[in-house]
Amino acid sequence: MLASVTRRTTLRLAMSLVVMVAGLDGCRPVAPPSSARPSEQRVVALVGATVLPMTDDGGALEDYTVLVHDGRIAAVGPRASTDVPAGAQVVDARGRFVLPGLTDMHVHLEYTEDPRILALFLAHGVTTVRSMDGRPYVLRWRDEIARGVRPGPRIVTAGPILDGDPPARPDHVRLRDSSAADAAVRAQADAGYDFVKVYTNLGADAYRGVVAAARARGLPVSGHVPRAAGLPGVLRAGQQSIEHLSDFAYHVEADSSPYRGRFHWAKLFLGMPVDSAKHRAVAARLAETTTWVVPTLLERERALVPPDTARAWANAAWTAAVPAPWRDAWVAQVVRGAGSLQPDDWRLVAAGRTHRRQVTLALHQAGVRLLPGTDTPNPFVVPGVSLHEELAAMVAAGLPTMTVLAGATREAARALGRLGEQGTVEVGKRADLVLLDKDPRRDITATRRIGGVVTQGRWVPTTGQP
Repeated sequence: MLASVTRRTTLRLAMSLVVMVAGLDGCRPVAPPSSARPSEQRVVALVGATVLPMTDDGGALEDYTVLVHDGRIAAVGPRASTDVPAGAQVVDARGRFVLPGLTDMHVHLEYTEDPRILALFLAHGVTTVRSMDGRPYVLRWRDEIARGVRPGPRIVTAGPILDGDPPARPDHVRLRDSSAADAAVRAQADAGYDFVKVYTNLGADAYRGVVAAARARGLPVSGHVPRAAGLPGVLRAGQQSIEHLSDFAYHVEADSSPYRGRFHWAKLFLGMPVDSAKHRAVAARLAETTTWVVPTLLERERALVPPDTARAWANAAWTAAVPAPWRDAWVAQVVRGAGSLQPDDWRLVAAGRTHRRQVTLALHQAGVRLLPGTDTPNPFVVPGVSLHEELAAMVAAGLPTMTVLAGATREAARALGRLGEQGTVEVGKRADLVLLDKDPRRDITATRRIGGVVTQGRWVPTTGQP
């Protein structure tokens, strides 16, 4: 758990950011978080840090200074030879580590229209999120954050989820054929959404229609593997990303599995017997494509736990900043799901955790491009907090620490088509930065030791720094 993140540290930065959004009614633009307009903001200087630029070929830069002006990185140079302008806000970063702000590649912002939830991401160094089920107010938040009139992580958002008939959930967009798919994609493109998300019940004709319409409008397609298309169809279509590992269940299930050829809930968790040769084959096929995979390991680990565990989590320090109604709903959902499980079922749950990590490692070893995403706010997947746990889970699966950090920074920016703007610490890029008190190269849990963030040209500390 988040033993190294105390209630005090978490709430201090969260509340300092909440103050920046206090009073917003979600309907009108407000003044920038600084009293100065962005072009008038003073320079922020992070002095004496070890900079982890996260470039393709960049190593650590020891005892360096990073200068920020107008929300951009103005200089990255040795402390001894980098002049700090008079009047700059100086942050003593000696003994600490600067790296790009983190990206959570799978979040759901449609659960609440209260913008204060955005503060939780920034409080934990998450400066970009990919929203997987858009709403008009998410578009408004995205644009206000981009203009610097609302604090929050940069948002890249899908439109409302595109599904089949019947849809898996009632709030999904129901598409019966390719004609309906073209109209839906056109509407989302006209509204300004950044990509489209597909779901499991989408029919083959409708899926082809979505892909064609999205390609014509320059929109990526991401999401689940529609059953009618199957994994081969999704890979042939060039779907940008596959979310979760559950859609691989039928491709990696062992021939000896007692659930072979039929649905069983354990397959949602990869808890059924798996064949390592099969998941290596799936990984090899994926590695031949440009499709990214977002495993969302943590969400499955939190979805089914004993009721006493869920109740303890609801009162833990790491969930303290989450609204109480959310915590109550999380407990109710987990308790309901766990209530009928028998000892053999819990063994399937445990097997699923092992299998998900084995598949994740096989994907990495084959060269599949993996990205960290949390699926927050599913039960006990806390906005901001849980990205650090997702990173740790990927390392525990066997991925190298620097590969995982790259996935949350440079590779996330690459997948979003924004590598020219963010994802590395380089002059001219957006100054979305996080300052860590410990070295994440030695221990991935150091990403939780946040001294502060730079966002929208402002330095926001967790403690008493200037």
